[in-house]
Amino acid sequence: MLKLRAAIPVVLLLLAAAVLQPATLSASTCTDDEADSVSLVQDAVDFLRRLYVEPLTPEMLLVPASAALEEVEERESGVGDPLAEDAFEGEPDEAWAVFADQYCTVLQERVVTGAPLDYVVIRAMANAVDEAHTRFLTPEMYREHQAWAAGESRYEGIGTRLRADPLTVQYVFPGSPAEAAGLQAGDEIVAIDGVPSSGLSAQEAVRLVRGEANSLVRLTIVRAGVTETSQYDIIRASIHIPQVESRTIDDVGYLLLRGFPSASLYDDVRSEVESFESLGLNGLVLDLRGNTGGRLDVGAQVASLFLPEGSPLYQEKTRRGRASIPMTSGDPTWTRPLVVLVDDATASMGEILAAALQEDLGIPLFGTSTAGAVAGSIIVPLRDGSALQVTTLRIDSPTGRLLNGIGVSPDVEFSADAGLMGSGPDEVLDAALEYLRSAAQNNAAAPVAPARGELPSPDR
Repeated sequence: MLKLRAAIPVVLLLLAAAVLQPATLSASTCTDDEADSVSLVQDAVDFLRRLYVEPLTPEMLLVPASAALEEVEERESGVGDPLAEDAFEGEPDEAWAVFADQYCTVLQERVVTGAPLDYVVIRAMANAVDEAHTRFLTPEMYREHQAWAAGESRYEGIGTRLRADPLTVQYVFPGSPAEAAGLQAGDEIVAIDGVPSSGLSAQEAVRLVRGEANSLVRLTIVRAGVTETSQYDIIRASIHIPQVESRTIDDVGYLLLRGFPSASLYDDVRSEVESFESLGLNGLVLDLRGNTGGRLDVGAQVASLFLPEGSPLYQEKTRRGRASIPMTSGDPTWTRPLVVLVDDATASMGEILAAALQEDLGIPLFGTSTAGAVAGSIIVPLRDGSALQVTTLRIDSPTGRLLNGIGVSPDVEFSADAGLMGSGPDEVLDAALEYLRSAAQNNAAAPVAPARGELPSPDR
């Protein structure tokens, strides 16, 4: 089990809430009625500047915030009022006063009901940082995150996993409204309720697809081999997604992990691994495809089930430059041949675990390159029930290999479509099973690897 200071994010969160209070408003155009809105934005600026893993100047945040205001003006009134490029180059208080004046002016002139202006601006600042672990969460998104972190993986939607560029159904959850409607992995979504999907991020698309239970969403679909588009009217429902799934496939164990949200996950995974070990199976497939990550301490505990004592898990560096390499402790539970499956939706702690197994033990990875979204972060609640997730740690692989923005490369690579789960034969899983069976037939000597790549021996 990893010796990790799991309480540090909580301490940071409490410290941030206690210390980072906004300054007195100084812009002449701001009225008392607008104080809550402009203060929410200033809270976000303070949190980002004081917590982000690399120093952020006011200009780096207020320039994109100002651009978002201008875009709102142009869209709603047809007239924008851009500020000079050097408007935010002064002292922090001066830069904020310039922005607050612009913000309150736009807020007073709004005539079209749309997204709250403070949410538009905060999202623009978080997006401008361009780091996957820094983002804005609306109150609804924050509540969903809290439920997920408590082990309650439930939301209201249709039960799919989406991939952007182009927007594609990557996985259809069994028993979901999407499955009942006939949606399939590999279907391209060209519109959501008439809104074109081109240019939407996966996160933006998810917001449109989700909604209240019993409400309807219309998806316009293009299916491979079909020339015409199809309309799918799907009634949303409450979707429950188990974080752990397991089964045996002949003489091989299969373990799917969708994330590392809560401390209780470790006991569930350990129980499954111990069961596989007791059965004397010839190998284990650890499926991390679609694994969205989660808590570092929970992922580290899971890693200890496979890695020998003293194995490095990752390298981390704080904003102040403090570096450390967390290690595992204790004997592993699983010591037989192991294969890991990954895809472009394997992110964060999922990538960290895959990289550690690959580097420390030479465990082969099958699939596609991972998401490249690797960092440590905390979530800071804001005064209105929304929240900011802020990156606070840089994390590299055990050997110091850069993962963020790059990802982990598999040893045996497949096309993105080959790993679509639930759309017919699963080529990635089939290849992994064949590899392990070949290892067993050769008494764990170097097996006959799939033609797509050369692999190390699975002899552990």
